[in-house]
Amino acid sequence: MFDRYDLSKKADQKEYDKTVPALQVRFGELQRELRTAGIPLILVVEGWNASGISDAVSELIHALDPRGFTFYATGSPNDEEKAHTFLWRFWVKTPAKGRIAIFARSWYSRLLAERMGGISWKENEKQSLRTIRAFEQQQADDGTIVLKFFLHISKEEQKRRLEERERDHLTSWMITRGDWDFHNQYDLYLPLIEDVIKDTDSKDAPWTIVEATDPRFAAIRVYTVLIKTLEARLSTAKKEEKQSDHKKDDQKRSGSILSPVDHSLSLSKPEYLEQLTIVQGRVRERQYQIFKRGIPLMIVYEGWDAAGKGGNILRLTQNLNPRGYSVVPVAVPNDIEKAHHYLWRFYTHAPSAGSIRIFDRSWYGRVLVERVEGFCTDEEWGRAYNEINQMEEAFLASGGGLVKFWLEIDKDEQLRRFEQRQNDPAKQWKITPDDWRNREKWDQYTLAVDEMLAKTSTKQAPWTIIESDDKYYARIKALNTVVSYIDTLL
Repeated sequence: MFDRYDLSKKADQKEYDKTVPALQVRFGELQRELRTAGIPLILVVEGWNASGISDAVSELIHALDPRGFTFYATGSPNDEEKAHTFLWRFWVKTPAKGRIAIFARSWYSRLLAERMGGISWKENEKQSLRTIRAFEQQQADDGTIVLKFFLHISKEEQKRRLEERERDHLTSWMITRGDWDFHNQYDLYLPLIEDVIKDTDSKDAPWTIVEATDPRFAAIRVYTVLIKTLEARLSTAKKEEKQSDHKKDDQKRSGSILSPVDHSLSLSKPEYLEQLTIVQGRVRERQYQIFKRGIPLMIVYEGWDAAGKGGNILRLTQNLNPRGYSVVPVAVPNDIEKAHHYLWRFYTHAPSAGSIRIFDRSWYGRVLVERVEGFCTDEEWGRAYNEINQMEEAFLASGGGLVKFWLEIDKDEQLRRFEQRQNDPAKQWKITPDDWRNREKWDQYTLAVDEMLAKTSTKQAPWTIIESDDKYYARIKALNTVVSYIDTLL
C-alpha cells in the first residue's frame, strides 16, 4: 500500500505562501460553522517518528479559536489510564457537540506500543481492531466527523531527520534510544501499520496517507482534505437521519422472555435474615479477591419502578469495604452529558482495576425510557443494542466483569407498592408523578424490556432476571448471583 505513494512530492515556498493563508482562514471559518451546527470533530494525526506530527498539528491549530478545540498529545498511559480499559482514556476525551478534539498520536500508536509489542500481540490484534472500529463507528453514527491522517516518510528520510535533530542542541533532547529502536524496526512495522490502516479505513472514519517528506506539501495536503471533508458535511446543513434496519414493533410479541417468571417465589423473614448474613460475608470476601487480582467489576440494576433496586443495592453494599466500591445513581443527563455520545457519561464512571461500580439504572435507559418517551429517534435506539453489546464485549475482553440484573414485579404488585409509598409520609419521597406516568405506559415498557433482554443478553454478558415480588427473595438471589459470578472470574 505505502509503495503507491510518491514521497518525492514537494511544494516550494512560493506555492506554500500563496496557498496556506487562505486555507487557514477557511479552516477557521469552518470551525465556527461546526460550532453553530453542533457538529463535533475528531482529528487524528499519526505517522512515523520524525514525520512531522507536531509541526502538522501546530500548523492546524494556528487557524483555530483556542476556545473551541482541545489538543491531546498521546503518550504512555499514566497510572489512572493503566487501571482502565484500552480505549477508556480516549472515550472520555471525545468532543462535545460543536467542539474539536485533536490527537497527536492516538489509540493507533498505543495499539502498536501496548498491544503489539508483546508475545501475544497477534491474539490481541483482532479484538483490539474490532474495538477501535466500533468506537469510531459509534462516534460517526452519533454525528461526529472522524478524520485520520498518517504522515508517511521513508526509512532513509527518517534517519536523516533523527540525525539532524541529534546534532541540534535545541532538539537533541527529543531523540531517545526508543526512537532509534523504532527506526531499526521500520521494515518490521511497515506491514503492520499497513494492515492496521487497511482494517480501520472506513467511509465514516477514513484514513488519508500524507506524503510528508516535504513539510510544506504535507501541510497543504492535510488542510485540503480537511476542508473538503468539512465543507461536504456542512453543505447538508442538517444531518439527515440514516435509514435504520431496525423495525419498530408496537405489538406485544408472543413468547415474552418475562412470561415464565414465577411471581410467587418468596422467603420468610427468618430464612432471609439467616441467609443474608452468610451471603453478605461471601460478597465481602469476593470483593477482597477481585481487588487483589485487579479485576474491575460493574453491577447493573435495572427494573420496574418500585421493584426494589434501592433496597437491593443497600444489602449488596452493607458489608463491603467502602474504599472499594461506589454507587452511580443514573438520572436525566445534564447539559454536558447531552452534548456527548450517550455512552460517554458511563465511561466517565467506569471502574478502575480492582474496584466495583454499581449502577442504579444505566446505559440501558437508551432502549427503555428514551425509547418509550421519545427522547431519541427510532434509528438511535435501534442501533443502541449493538453499541451496548460492543461496549460490554470490549470491557469484558479487557479483563473486566459485568453482572446485569432486571428486577421483575407484576403490575398489581407495583400498584400496591405505589399506594403504600403514597400513603406513608416516611416513604412519600420515593413516589413521583413520573412513576405514575410511566405506569400508564406499562405495555410499551414491557415491549421495550423484552426486546432489550432478547438483544443484549449475550453469552459473555447475560441478564439475570430477579423475581422481585418478594423483596427478601430478590435480595438473596441477587447476592448469590454476584458471589457465583465473581467465582467464575477468579
